[in-house]
Amino acid sequence: MNKCRKIKVLVKGWGELSGCRGDNLGKLLASNGILPLPCGGRGLCGLCRVKILAGETNELTIYEKIHGIKKPWRLACRVTVYDDLIVEVPKISEIKPIVYTLNIPIKNPDPLIKEIHSYKEIQKETFLYKQEHSNSLHTLLFNEKIVMTSPVKVRKILLVDLGTTKIAYQVIDLKGNMIVEDVLINPLVRYGSDIITRMSYILDDPGKLVEMMNDLHTSIEKLARENNVCFILLAGNSVMEHIYLGLSIKSLAVKPYKPVLYGPFIIYTGSYSTLVAPIIEGFVGGDAYSELIASLYMNMSKPYLIIDLGTNTEVMLVTEDKIYVTSTPAGPAFEGFISRGSHIAFGGITRVWIKEIIDEKPVFGYSYIGSPQGLLGAGVLSLVASLYAKGFIDKSGRFVKGYANTDSGKAFIIDHKNNVLFTQRDLREFQKAYAAVKSAWRILLNKAGVNREDLKYVIISGSFGSALSPKDLIVLGMVPLKDEERIVISGNLVLLGLKIMALKRDYYSKYNEIREKLYHINLADEPNYMDVWVKELYFNS
Repeated sequence: MNKCRKIKVLVKGWGELSGCRGDNLGKLLASNGILPLPCGGRGLCGLCRVKILAGETNELTIYEKIHGIKKPWRLACRVTVYDDLIVEVPKISEIKPIVYTLNIPIKNPDPLIKEIHSYKEIQKETFLYKQEHSNSLHTLLFNEKIVMTSPVKVRKILLVDLGTTKIAYQVIDLKGNMIVEDVLINPLVRYGSDIITRMSYILDDPGKLVEMMNDLHTSIEKLARENNVCFILLAGNSVMEHIYLGLSIKSLAVKPYKPVLYGPFIIYTGSYSTLVAPIIEGFVGGDAYSELIASLYMNMSKPYLIIDLGTNTEVMLVTEDKIYVTSTPAGPAFEGFISRGSHIAFGGITRVWIKEIIDEKPVFGYSYIGSPQGLLGAGVLSLVASLYAKGFIDKSGRFVKGYANTDSGKAFIIDHKNNVLFTQRDLREFQKAYAAVKSAWRILLNKAGVNREDLKYVIISGSFGSALSPKDLIVLGMVPLKDEERIVISGNLVLLGLKIMALKRDYYSKYNEIREKLYHINLADEPNYMDVWVKELYFNS
């Protein structure tokens, strides 16, 4: 057994940590809740940047050189601690991510919470599913007699959008008035920023499922307690809901990618009754179902398209008689995970434009939140749209003019002072996500026999989508419409759908009616998917 040679890591503004010589600095910081590891500590995303002020470590790694890291800055996940260190970490708690959510008033509320029932009374109406090492889990049968219960007289509800990277939440009263709205970073970012990485952790070590579930419950229970609520209504993608419920993810990891159960579910988060929205199919989870509920409540003219942009992108086509749904692993480029990307916790550039052209090179302007140290997903999309519109990149995504030759290869320099640049490799990563989204809606339209010109609206949802410009989406051909007025940037549609379900019992009870109309498409099973995807790599195709 190796003997631990004790070392100390002084983190400015946080305090002193203890560890062993040879420890990984990123894991040490993440295990103490100081710094997330978005890519699971693989050195791919470049977001765990810290400044080493004193102490002995390993030399710069190839991952850090690729990301353009220069001492004293390091990627924490690539640092091996050899001696006592003094480290400076960006104060992520000082930057509050912004949530934009449609705040539609609820007419004649008929809340799910009406009276107190005993545990036994609830049991009579449910099918009980138990799994070792997890809480008792109840799968609700859709029966309008069921009402959620509360042992306290407080009449506030916590709504939770359990995103892969971020947890957006609202606290509302029983009339629908919003009391609190905010975002926190999903504690599971230390296991990676995408669901595939987290699934790999669980498949390699089944004990990680309980560990991740407990992390999520601890965070949500704290929110409920701090806001003095009586009930929680939660939605997430299929994987996140399985983890929250303590359900095995094995069936989601192999074809035909089926959930263990569809729900909706009742579970206890600590002492708080929690209703988890039903899963639609495959990787189209309760978050997509909530967005669908929101769009139905808004009574949108059909046919319309909902695109929830993110690492896991859900796409839904709503027609008069059917609802076509799919999901696509767009990848982390939409979350800013590129060579000079940033994370919403640290802040970053949200929009980029070309101010002028000098000596045939673009001069950029930009806006940001928190700090301009890197590009967020919305900033990446606006940058690509600007470069394409001005002819600096072609339809194939090739840099054709105006770029600089740097240590990172061909690149456009956004900000010399902060060393923010965008490389040819970054653009290729973006194109993969771009093509995944276009392929998804293209295949849905074909399946439904709907021409893109016949669409009434395209709804872009999600906190990432809330910062986008319809004009940029049209320039790149990322959406099937060319009329800005018919592109709806909805912000967080999940929270709105949860509010509607909480306060309008009839919408909550629509699940069986909706399931009869659902037509789920697994893109991986489509014989021409890869041909479509390759074609859609081209901008404005």
